[in-house]
Amino acid sequence: MRELDVVRAIGGLLPPAPGEVLVPVGDDCAAVRLGGTVWVAAADMLVEGHHFLGGLAAPEDVGYKAVAVNVSDVAAMGGVPRFVLCSGGAPEAEAVLRCFRGVAEACAAFGAYPLGGDTTRAGALTVDVAILGEVPGGRPVLRSGAVPGDLLAVTGELGAAAAGLLALRRGEGGFGRLVGRHLRPEPRVREGLEAALLGAHAMIDLSDGLATDAGHLCERSGVGCRIDLRRLPVSGEVRRLAEAAGEDAEVLAATGGEDYELLVAAPEGTLRELARRLSVPLTVVGEVVEGGGVSFHRGGEPVEGLAGWDHFRA
Repeated sequence: MRELDVVRAIGGLLPPAPGEVLVPVGDDCAAVRLGGTVWVAAADMLVEGHHFLGGLAAPEDVGYKAVAVNVSDVAAMGGVPRFVLCSGGAPEAEAVLRCFRGVAEACAAFGAYPLGGDTTRAGALTVDVAILGEVPGGRPVLRSGAVPGDLLAVTGELGAAAAGLLALRRGEGGFGRLVGRHLRPEPRVREGLEAALLGAHAMIDLSDGLATDAGHLCERSGVGCRIDLRRLPVSGEVRRLAEAAGEDAEVLAATGGEDYELLVAAPEGTLRELARRLSVPLTVVGEVVEGGGVSFHRGGEPVEGLAGWDHFRA
């Protein structure tokens, strides 16, 4: 089973949602209306040996990243982070404490208040964060709103986090910025909020890689998309490191994952105005089309077999 199959099966076990639930399982966050406020809620877990290697990531970095990836889910709905619950365990109490220091640092950086959580002894460092975010505009942006004719754009750059992990594994010096993008992602809260206020049709954060996450957006929207690898925003640093490692930089950018940038589907005019408002680059990488699935091409030639991260096939 793929991760998506597991999520679907879990969704089938749930009873009908009460009236307060606006968005159930299946998006970056669930959404509920409480009083006059729309809240989004998400949870993400990081497990040593699966999501990170203990020798390459300090516990403080793991705690920071656990919060950041949840903040990114909130950003993808057009929300702002407000409250966090965190539970964690490790073989030694000191590792748990160090991890929670990273959690506290990230909460301060992103404006979320840590409400508490739980700690326990565990066989490997594990941290699970649940987050509540507020949607100022009252309308969360879903994965399901893309329509043929929309353009697809990404914030920031792609491939930096995957390249940072590559540098760590290879012991390559001189790539501190890329390593930082892997260990401590920068969720795009302001960018997601601006996209929502401008009426973006659909949005998703790029956690599992463009190849996988674009597929999630297309499936939920009932559309297909075409993406040009040559348009992907790939830095010179990523290209140099990929070349040294014998990797294709553009394929790495499409499949590597953990960039936590935003993929936005919207009309051209909306994206033009969004780019004007943002301080980070916004790059059009493709278009939404009739049909289904994600097709990649480069120089007019199709590129087959690209896939991102899947938790149950990694």
